[in-house]
Amino acid sequence: MERLDSEQRKKTRYRLKTAVLVSLLLLSLVWVDQPGLRASNETVREFSLEEVQAFAVANSFETKKTQLDILAARKKLQETVASGLPQASSTMSYMNNLELTTMLIPNFFEGKFDEKIPVQFGTQHNATLNLTVNQLIFNGSYFVGLQTSSIYRGLADQNHERTRMEVLKSVTDTYYLILVTEESEKILHASLSNLEKTHHEISELHKEGFVSETDVDLLQITITKLKNGLQALQRQIGIAYSMLKFQMGLSLEEHVQLTEKLSEVLERVVAPHSRRPDFSLEESVDYQLLKSQEQMSKMALKNEQMQLLPTVVAFYTFQLSAMRSAFNFLNFDDDWYRSQMVGLNVSIPLFKSGAQKARISQARLSLEQARNTREQVARGLLLQIESARAALDSAHDSYANTKDNLNLSRRVYDKTLIKYKEGVSSSMDLTQAHDGFLAAQSEYIQSISQLLQAQNSLDRLLNDYDHTSEKDG
Repeated sequence: MERLDSEQRKKTRYRLKTAVLVSLLLLSLVWVDQPGLRASNETVREFSLEEVQAFAVANSFETKKTQLDILAARKKLQETVASGLPQASSTMSYMNNLELTTMLIPNFFEGKFDEKIPVQFGTQHNATLNLTVNQLIFNGSYFVGLQTSSIYRGLADQNHERTRMEVLKSVTDTYYLILVTEESEKILHASLSNLEKTHHEISELHKEGFVSETDVDLLQITITKLKNGLQALQRQIGIAYSMLKFQMGLSLEEHVQLTEKLSEVLERVVAPHSRRPDFSLEESVDYQLLKSQEQMSKMALKNEQMQLLPTVVAFYTFQLSAMRSAFNFLNFDDDWYRSQMVGLNVSIPLFKSGAQKARISQARLSLEQARNTREQVARGLLLQIESARAALDSAHDSYANTKDNLNLSRRVYDKTLIKYKEGVSSSMDLTQAHDGFLAAQSEYIQSISQLLQAQNSLDRLLNDYDHTSEKDG
């Protein structure tokens, strides 16, 4: 009896465990199938502007390509240096004389010198092992190549820096675009909420017979327009986030959230309005690139001129030879005959029918073009700086004016709404006031966007992004 009770308790515990496991499994399936719960488990990566800039510089496709260019330039310099160091090569040859060459010589064996007899010299099997070491003593192009490779490496570094600045400008522009668009979305949401509240109040007044149905319909048309604009704006925000992730080198499936607010960014941009770093042409990475390209053209001219000078190469040769009647070169008891030599090879260009002179003239013209381009771009950079400073000043003024105009438009709309509810103003007055308020909001957002873009453009020209991460206080 006790044994039966024990077995019954075991079966009961087994059923309980099974029920618990099934319940947990069903609960997990329900949990996974709920979209809201799935979304809450997704990792959201938060970035400030400074963090976006640092991440993009380290991971963007553009900077990775220029980093590879720097590595390639270093390897090119190593190759150029190595070409002037001792070069060793070895050769091994084997020849089987199937029929030895026959030569005619005087018959001095019998003293008949007027008589020619055929003889064969040599052996059927011949092998040669050769070791040669060359050392460049003088070559004008080699020394020019060393200088050119060094300039080329600096050019790769400068190009990387220029790419870094372009990446910073791109991600900063997109970061600002997202903040401005999200701020515009908030403004439209607030405006839509207020308008829907007003629409509800006027609908109630219409039911009581105080306002016409036309007034209600006009407000409904405005509400529909706002909803359409809001949906388009939300799609733009999604595209802007995808663009930012692409520029940063992030996967498009990543979830990104910006930690800075538009007001914080505006404080940094507006506050240091008087802090304008001086522009130094020599410190501009764009100008440095042009100077390096001019140096490359100068080295190209120098290299063509060096082609007129001789080339001197020292060499050393060690040779082992074996001549056998049978193929037994692996038998080291037989003799191998040594020979050694050392010497110089001097190559002197004498006459090239004017081709080298023409190449020198072409290189000189290319150098003149590079100098002209550098001077042209230098003046263009100074003009761009002047224009960028003027654009930033205009953007500051426009921002201040549109901000004041927005406050005025808000007061006009609020007063018109009160008058309309009191029956003093018409529905047309209310619609016009609301349209004016929306236009003022749009101009205000546009002025913010223009201000941020103008500041970012000037930062790029000045190679100055330090202030974008500065905090007040």
